[in-house]
Amino acid sequence: LIQKIEHSKRMILKLEQPYSNHNGGQLAFGPDRKLYIGFGDGGGANDPYKNGQNPDTFLGKLLRILPNPHSAGAAYKVPEDNPFVHRPGFLPEIWSYGFRNPWRFSFDKLTGELYLADVGQNEFEEIDLIQKGGNYGWNIREGFHCFKNNPSCVENFLIDPIHEYSREEGQSITGGYVYRGKEIPKLVGSYLYGDFVTGKIWALKQKNGKKISNELVVQVPFQISTFGQDISGEVYFADFGSGNIFHITKKN
Repeated sequence: LIQKIEHSKRMILKLEQPYSNHNGGQLAFGPDRKLYIGFGDGGGANDPYKNGQNPDTFLGKLLRILPNPHSAGAAYKVPEDNPFVHRPGFLPEIWSYGFRNPWRFSFDKLTGELYLADVGQNEFEEIDLIQKGGNYGWNIREGFHCFKNNPSCVENFLIDPIHEYSREEGQSITGGYVYRGKEIPKLVGSYLYGDFVTGKIWALKQKNGKKISNELVVQVPFQISTFGQDISGEVYFADFGSGNIFHITKKN
């Protein structure tokens, strides 16, 4: 039984948002016991303020901090091994950047690899395998493609996604988890993810950051808003419309 500790709530971080969309994202503790926080680009079409590539804002970023569990002192510390701690012009909390709407990410329970699903603007959805200090391209690129013919999109400082899909396959990616359960042996090691609009769920396999396969597992009549994983490595998803939670099993 989990009980609330009275008067223990404290604000860790606050960020003003210029628009009403892309306001929040995933929060997750990594295997290193640090807190990772995903922020969208601030909303509005096409990243009008170019926040994704601006190193002086949390918008369009993945942050990594160490919260202070005590009531006294700073709300959090910045880990000394963050990539931009000593980089002028960069906020030290930034772990990686160049994201549009990284609202779902997760760690592989076995390998510790960090998968992040980034919702595209109008053409491509993408899955990124996150590297420390990496620049994932928004709003220079969308998926593997130049965004609005930006000439900088060919630069080698941008990290490619491990997978993308077009709006012909889906319209809004929802990141999931690497399956480490026992009920569906053929899916072990596959990253399960879905699409909010079409209800499709796929299984992606990669090795050393290169896609090996991507297969459609099932299509459901739901708006897939999030995934979850239990202690045994089994995977679940939730329907935005009904609020119901579903278990992905061999039978269904």
